[in-house]
Amino acid sequence: MGDSLEATVGSSMGSEPPPSVVVDAESVAIMDYDGFTNYIRKAVTILLPEEDVVPVPLNAALDEPDNQECIRKFLADPQTQALYIQRSCFKDDENEETEKEEKYTEYYISNDVHFTNQRMASLVCIKRGAVIEADKSIHSQLRLINFSEGSPYETLHSFISKTLAPYFKSYVKESGRADRDGDKMAPSVEKKLAELEMGLLHLQQNIDIPEVTLNINSTVIQVVKKCADEGRKAKITDFGDRVEDSTFLNTLQNGVNRWIKEIQKVTKLDRDPSSGTALQEISFWLNLERALHRIQEKRESPEVALTLNILKHGKRFHATVSFDTDTGLKQTLAMVADYNPLMKDFPINDLLSATELDKIRQAVQSIFNHLRKIRSTKYPIQRCLRLIEAISRDLSQQLLKVLGTRRLMHIPFDEFERVMNQCFEVFSCWDDEYDKLQGILRDIVKKKRDEHIKMVWRIAPAHKKLQQRMEHMRKFRRQHEQLRTVIVRVLRPARQPAGSSDAGNGTDPKQPYSLDSADANAIEEVNLAYENVKEIECLDISKEGSEAWDAAIKRYEERIDRVETRITAHLRDQLGTAKNANEMFRIFSRFNALFVRPHIRGAIREYQTQLIQRVKDDIEALHEKFKVQYPQSKDCRLSVVRDLPPVAGSIIWARQIDNQLTMYLKRVEDVLGKGWESHIDGQKLKADGDSFRAKLSTAEVFQ
Repeated sequence: MGDSLEATVGSSMGSEPPPSVVVDAESVAIMDYDGFTNYIRKAVTILLPEEDVVPVPLNAALDEPDNQECIRKFLADPQTQALYIQRSCFKDDENEETEKEEKYTEYYISNDVHFTNQRMASLVCIKRGAVIEADKSIHSQLRLINFSEGSPYETLHSFISKTLAPYFKSYVKESGRADRDGDKMAPSVEKKLAELEMGLLHLQQNIDIPEVTLNINSTVIQVVKKCADEGRKAKITDFGDRVEDSTFLNTLQNGVNRWIKEIQKVTKLDRDPSSGTALQEISFWLNLERALHRIQEKRESPEVALTLNILKHGKRFHATVSFDTDTGLKQTLAMVADYNPLMKDFPINDLLSATELDKIRQAVQSIFNHLRKIRSTKYPIQRCLRLIEAISRDLSQQLLKVLGTRRLMHIPFDEFERVMNQCFEVFSCWDDEYDKLQGILRDIVKKKRDEHIKMVWRIAPAHKKLQQRMEHMRKFRRQHEQLRTVIVRVLRPARQPAGSSDAGNGTDPKQPYSLDSADANAIEEVNLAYENVKEIECLDISKEGSEAWDAAIKRYEERIDRVETRITAHLRDQLGTAKNANEMFRIFSRFNALFVRPHIRGAIREYQTQLIQRVKDDIEALHEKFKVQYPQSKDCRLSVVRDLPPVAGSIIWARQIDNQLTMYLKRVEDVLGKGWESHIDGQKLKADGDSFRAKLSTAEVFQ
């Protein structure tokens, strides 16, 4: 947009420059007014859109002398760094004509950035240099910021959380400043940005508590003022006969009834703790306490006290008594005073400003430690459980925020494992701390003997959905990494790297079990299958996100099935052409990491049964050899020939049998894979092997 809006002139502005213009020695040519306003028209049309054409009210604003002076000042005055353009829309409910927006839209231009009202949308132009030069494109000399209508807190929080903070973190990461040992400024600024973001969130989430105004009768105000001028307190006698006037008393009584209704707006105020954030619940009680204290101060003011005394004197006891009882001010003050030791200094900020997973874990621990203060309050147990659910929602959001900058399915597997371990430390910390707190809450209920709270101890922590998704992600990536690693190992091309030229002559014992080079594209197939999962938003736990995750996993499995079918066929071919059991054991040792895949495991089960039987037979033969005992064995006769003492020969003989037993059991692992001890056949062999090994102990020989 900026290139098309360039305007160059050989001299400075066509009109006389304002007094504030500073022209340096080089006589910099300033951008002319018309060229700049053309740029403004297009920028406003895009960033403060009403329609595709330049709004008529904008042209009208640009024709006003005061606004023209602001623009010229912005162009040429180095001290003026901003141009502020505001748009205000006024809608006429009765007029449905198409031109109503144009008629009821106004534009304001100034050099000061300021807030007017929430119905104003604004565009700020900030100069990058001292002046706007004519020989450069306009867009290269400006920064544009758009303030939308609505709450300024919401707008500023959105700027910080969605743009400034991520942009700063990305720059620090890409520039490597975060990795420099001596550079403490970058992390410090990052923390300050997080605190600013959190502060804006606080302001945005504060619950609006009505400001109570107790309107005092004008006569009472006059009397109190007159007595104050005389340096004394007003008394009932200062009202003379009016205190007996029923009309005057009725007016005061009606006023007190209005006070009651006003105060009840605050004392009966409540919020649903099952919605919103933990910060909203905490802020609600703290703000409510402050509001109640302000009401209490007004309640004790001389004007209010005098009004109530007049009503008492006039025997209007109903009004005075109801003012103290119906408002519920004392009871509500007592309630918030009881609750707020729990709310004050609540370390929710530690969680909301955490930028690292370890900081989140520490924050969770601090929060649950603080929640133990509930023992010294009457804060309702059910409300506490809803507060914990709100904290869980905050935890989930903060985890997503911290993890959002890391593309978990893209990062290397080792880094992924490290991040996952940190996340599950957070989840484990929550579970441990919640169990402890639940014990405290149960004790409180027992002491109160509230039988009706049989309760609803079950809560629905929002972060559990995220935890479940991350468990799926971790399991998926581990299985994929295992599959990929094994396939890379076993599906290498027939062509061997330099230094292995004699492999083609059959000197490499492992070469016969390598797959043909044409099958090396199975590695690429596995990588392409992973792409199906890699590109989706893996931490999206919404309904749509879950459907996308399930669909991606399904596509992955379909593609992997084709790879597994090919591997299975070649594995069976190799096992079928193996010359002897030893070759089959070697084949199994290379492929056994893939046996976790049901498709592959099922295809080679018959060979597993055959080889396991072979191992059983070998162990049985070894056992028979041991039964003969050393003195009657061939090894004993050889030891005598070699002049070995009987004891030493016996020990060597037992050790040799032990080594053979270890080798046979290793073959079981080759055939069944890791965790073979839990396999049905493996359990029996493990028990037999342990029993046999106990008999081979040479400890008795030494004794």
